[in-house]
Amino acid sequence: MTFPGPDINWVAFTPPLVLLLTAALAVLFALYQESGRLTAQLSLLGLVVAALFNLHLFQVVRQTDAFTSFGLRYLADTPAIAFNFVILIGTVLAVLMSYHYLERADLDHPEYYPLILLSACGAMVMVAAGDLITLLLGLEIMSLAVYVLSAWRQGSRESEEAGMKYFLLGAFASAFLVYGIALLYGASGHFVYAEIAAVLRGDGFDQLLLATLGGMLVLAGLAFKAALAPFHQWAPDAYTGAPTPVTAFMSVVVKAAAIAALLRIFSSVFPDLSPLVGQVFAVLVALTLVLGNLAALFQRGVKRMLAYSAVAHAGYLGLAVLAAGTVGTRAAIWYLTAYTLMNVGAFAVLSLIADRNDRGDDLERFAGLGRMKPGLAAALTVFLLSLAGIPPLAGFTGKILVFQAALQAGYVALAIIGIVMSVVAVVYYFRVVAVMYFREPEYELPAISSWATSMAIVVTVAGTVLLGIFPGWWYGLLQAGRQLLAGM
Repeated sequence: MTFPGPDINWVAFTPPLVLLLTAALAVLFALYQESGRLTAQLSLLGLVVAALFNLHLFQVVRQTDAFTSFGLRYLADTPAIAFNFVILIGTVLAVLMSYHYLERADLDHPEYYPLILLSACGAMVMVAAGDLITLLLGLEIMSLAVYVLSAWRQGSRESEEAGMKYFLLGAFASAFLVYGIALLYGASGHFVYAEIAAVLRGDGFDQLLLATLGGMLVLAGLAFKAALAPFHQWAPDAYTGAPTPVTAFMSVVVKAAAIAALLRIFSSVFPDLSPLVGQVFAVLVALTLVLGNLAALFQRGVKRMLAYSAVAHAGYLGLAVLAAGTVGTRAAIWYLTAYTLMNVGAFAVLSLIADRNDRGDDLERFAGLGRMKPGLAAALTVFLLSLAGIPPLAGFTGKILVFQAALQAGYVALAIIGIVMSVVAVVYYFRVVAVMYFREPEYELPAISSWATSMAIVVTVAGTVLLGIFPGWWYGLLQAGRQLLAGM
């Protein structure tokens, strides 16, 4: 008698596996290191190796369409690989921001970087999940590490509140997700997306109400992670209270994982449920666009303004999710790449302006920044203009792509709401720019220097400008990397 071997394709999940092994090795280093410098360097090395494996996987998938593992439970296809790059870019930039910041803020504990890597590993599992159990596994790996990181500033009431609020609300969101998974399984008898969709399309299926209720709960759980209204209440407090590098990491990596999961489920499972699921999600997107932008308009703290801005950008990404498929997926990947660069860049500048306790980010502190620190002011101007969608920067192209995707999918009203809210966003982004250049200095800024954070700012400025002027630049880099590996 012969038994079939397990369906395990190690090549398919080499990128998250590299991050997992690097995190384990970094924990061992943390046992013997008081400073996190060596752990940070090891983390950067692991991220570079993971990126190389991801490039290799991209080369292989271009020839074989997709790699699967564990019986369609892990899908290493082109969208997953592209989202992996977004996650890796965001994680590298967060590590660079943290390199000197942790010492300056007296938060330098070596276990910080293993937690960052574990969270990124969980995010990668989420974007490649082909079934509900794998999705839940990746989400919990990612979330548990971020809960700890958001409360990293011990003794700070704001940071402890941020971690506790994120943890409690995240636990409720996970409960919704688990209950939704149970209902979908009860209705279809399967966890794998493709198998659930096949059952839903089958003749004689009579559990549509149960499956639709399960889909609604899964949608609620993922909407929390993406910070879609009205599940966004945790985001402003968590983003404001967490250390600035952690805020930058959460705003891009966690959001990328949630959007990728929503895209995959929307393109495979949700079309066969009741149309009510899509209608509810469209309402969530509209609420997110309106509430995120209007709330940001009334903020006096720049960090909190960027937090509500992150909520608003989840709404723009929601437009791409509604157009799930080839057009929507490409728009979401492109938008997330641009958003990662400009948003992390803005937080990187903020980390060099606020004090060691992340205070001093109120609007008045930026008065005269263009005169006192012209380089930082110019970089922040680029990021804010790009976030506002001003051409020819990357944010403009990203918004054009998501609006086109929404229009092609028939969501004309939502696209109009998005355009109107983009005009509102110009007001609060330009207010910061105006204060930097047209008001006299009111405070003396702290003298902070960090070559690692400066490197992150230079990279993000270059990426934001190049992606806007040459929209195909990112794809060209992937193609060049693939050809380089092929010739080695």
